[in-house]
Amino acid sequence: MQEAFKYFLSASTILVLIFSVCANAEELRGEVIRADGAVRIIDGRGNHHTVEESSFPVREMDTIVTAEGGNAIVRFNDGVLSVLDGNSRLRVEKTRWLSHLGGKIYFTFSKVFGKSRQVKTRFATLGIRGTTFIIYDDDTSQGVALLEGLLDIESPGPAFEIHRQQLLDEFDAFKQQVLQQQQDLQQQYDDYSKQMQREFIEHKQNFILQPSHVIQFDGVRVDETVIDENVKAEFEHFEAIAGELLDEFREKSRLQRERMEEEQKAKELEDELLFDDY
Repeated sequence: MQEAFKYFLSASTILVLIFSVCANAEELRGEVIRADGAVRIIDGRGNHHTVEESSFPVREMDTIVTAEGGNAIVRFNDGVLSVLDGNSRLRVEKTRWLSHLGGKIYFTFSKVFGKSRQVKTRFATLGIRGTTFIIYDDDTSQGVALLEGLLDIESPGPAFEIHRQQLLDEFDAFKQQVLQQQQDLQQQYDDYSKQMQREFIEHKQNFILQPSHVIQFDGVRVDETVIDENVKAEFEHFEAIAGELLDEFREKSRLQRERMEEEQKAKELEDELLFDDY
């Protein structure tokens, strides 16, 4: 009887350990691969952990926090690389879901098929389509700058009031340039182009942000403009921090994307052959 009880306890202990390991494996979302300055992680129970080394694990419900002057590079298992600037906070939710809680954070997402991924902010929910962008949220402004790819922007409340500056279309601009036979007309043309800018206002619950555009939020008001030199400098700043780690991530993402595209084509070909057989 005692031997049987000991065996039961041993088996139960092993099962508990296996379950615990599996649970932890499921919760693991990625790792902090580089940290400069004061960086800490607040876990789901409220415990604070100082990040003092690379490859620091990041799990579901962890919040990554950088102090002023610090930064952190985080690589996630589902194809995301994030760079947190100083005074920034990022909460790690379930798989394919992150929450921007404040500060300025750079994101680059590798392209995947059939999986919806989101970043939630205080002012909007962003649906990801294999893209690179910066989210900023501080005491002075809130917004998103999109370098490449597309973002689905959805309001968490009332419909957005979207203000866009529209320039002459490319064909009209080309025709106008052709008419400029003399160099002294260039300034007149520039003045004319500025006069032809028109602000369009739309009310939408959600919209798609195009690459090389910036949106700023003020309540439900959204102002959309093209990326300028200052915003380009922000992207360069983050990419300089990530350096070779970003290059490695992009190369790995490229290889993964090519493999997924080949698998997708193979599946489509297989489906066609099966259909032809019928």
